[in-house]
Amino acid sequence: MVVIGNGGAEFGVRGYVTAYDAASGAKKWRFYTVPNPDGRPDGEASDRALGTHAAATWSAGGQWRQSGGGGTVWDAIVYDAALDQLYIGVGNGNPWNHGLRSGGEGDNLFLSSIVALSPDSGEYLWHYQETPGETWDYTATQPIILAELDGRPVLYHAPKNGFFFVLDRRSGRPLSADMFTKVNWATGYDPATWRPIEAPEARFYRTGKPFLAVPAPIGAHSWQPMSFSPATGLVYLPVNDIAFAYLPPLLPGDDQPRPLGFNTGTNLTEGGLPRDPALVKAAIAATRGALVAWDPAARRARWRVDYPTPWNGGTLATAGNLVFQGTALGELRAYAADSGRQLWALPTQSGVMAAPATYTLDGTQYVAFTTGRGGAWPLTAGAAGGAANQVPSIPRLIVLKLGGTARLPAVETADLPFDPPAQTASADTVLAGKRLFARYCSVCHGSGAVGGGVTPDLRRSGLLGDAAAWRSVVLDGALTDRGMVSFRAVLDPAGAEALRAYVTGEAHYARSQQQARAGGSVGTR
Repeated sequence: MVVIGNGGAEFGVRGYVTAYDAASGAKKWRFYTVPNPDGRPDGEASDRALGTHAAATWSAGGQWRQSGGGGTVWDAIVYDAALDQLYIGVGNGNPWNHGLRSGGEGDNLFLSSIVALSPDSGEYLWHYQETPGETWDYTATQPIILAELDGRPVLYHAPKNGFFFVLDRRSGRPLSADMFTKVNWATGYDPATWRPIEAPEARFYRTGKPFLAVPAPIGAHSWQPMSFSPATGLVYLPVNDIAFAYLPPLLPGDDQPRPLGFNTGTNLTEGGLPRDPALVKAAIAATRGALVAWDPAARRARWRVDYPTPWNGGTLATAGNLVFQGTALGELRAYAADSGRQLWALPTQSGVMAAPATYTLDGTQYVAFTTGRGGAWPLTAGAAGGAANQVPSIPRLIVLKLGGTARLPAVETADLPFDPPAQTASADTVLAGKRLFARYCSVCHGSGAVGGGVTPDLRRSGLLGDAAAWRSVVLDGALTDRGMVSFRAVLDPAGAEALRAYVTGEAHYARSQQQARAGGSVGTR
């Protein structure tokens, strides 16, 4: 069989996994991860489990009935040959805001859960929910590792919420749940119930006040794979230390879903970085990454390597006592698996996110990895991306062997000046554009229109000085074949012009900062 899930919870979908016959492509079964919003059975493998376990954990009202509820299974799907079980990691809710999604009521199963299924029929076997009533985009979709611990078949999982879980694969019963990095939304898990002990202020929709959460929606660990070495007994985990301000919706209409853009049920406008250079510098300094060697038996980190930026690559552990990992700043590194001592590094000219792989061919061992930046953090971080924003995204497959002599070609880089048109819009128009940008644009073009090195830097766009050309892209979809679809469904010409005014203002600010760094005038018009 081929088993595949779906993605896009923020865009308003209902999660599921489907099994297909590998030879014919015929559908064998489907398991939905959240109840049918219309209350009816689906006629699928999930019907009994949803009726028995999940339905009562969702409110009778709430936006989940319009949005589908989320719960997409966009990464972790693992088959356990020893127990003949299939494990799926379920994603976040839609909208994020539990208060809007389900009236702040219920655990909303099977969001943020590990669910075990029968691979032949899709029948439910067991589940464990890591983040009940999920409201912070804390998915459980991160990679799953199967192992043995003290003679017991276990499952290792390090999801976005910052806790490392060890589950008994036969029953789903947690054996441990420990912080593997900084966490403030909860202080731990109650071993009697295995529910998180939440900080009272974490549920921002109840308090009506901002909550500066660690980890951020990016996650303490995202999709970049972790690896396990039976020789050391350690799990090698790429970690992100990032904070994020969750705020309830403040503007009229922001609490309602829209047909385009992310629907989170939170205020994204006020959560960006301020313009104070000192505060921006401090925020960048506090936004870091790490490689953590976690000991599941001792329930603690054995060693840790800190990085100046988050969103580093997945890991590969080898029998030769090595751990390979790429970095956001453009290196592939090798560490001693037992001690964390760095042994080697290769400049790669681009960020590395995926995990390397190793194989042998005709008696020669190779290590292969892909380069290229992308994903949620480079797209959305804006100025908080720091030095990683200057690292190009170059998609390559690089293959290494001992004694290899190939060299990477030279890469030309240039720090282009900012050359925006004169700002003629009113302060109110710029503010309106800022709010629209946060709602519809920031998820791809970054906070403050800083592209992060993946999408174009809109502050340098040649269209800023041409209102008609700008509208042709934003409203008419002139660049649809390049991935920039029309936003006419949610924006009118006045909204498009407000966006242009906001980005123009950001370009002027960026130019002033560039001039200050250069000590003179740069690119004036």
